[in-house]
Amino acid sequence: MLACLACPGSLMAEVSDKELVAVLFWQVGSTTAFLCLCTARFRPWLGAICFIPAAIWFVGLFLSIHAPDIGPYLRLECGNSYYLQAYAAFSLAMAGLITGYLWHKRKPI
Repeated sequence: MLACLACPGSLMAEVSDKELVAVLFWQVGSTTAFLCLCTARFRPWLGAICFIPAAIWFVGLFLSIHAPDIGPYLRLECGNSYYLQAYAAFSLAMAGLITGYLWHKRKPI
């Protein structure tokens, strides 16, 4: 206890154990991409409806990892790859929706 009081700068709380694991980003992103691809292929509005829950989940994630009290420490512990994986997984979900929509619009030969 005295050591903590003598050197308060040496204490560092872990932030990454309170945040989501990056594998979960990819699970949500790939599942959403597949679901949106399949549903938007037949009904584009259904693909958009399937995308909404994942978009809300990713917005909550981005707000959490960019919070002023968590963001800088999370970047120190996990590095930039944690942030890049979050954005890449969201991009994968968006790509699934867009691909399904374009597949729907394509005229059969």
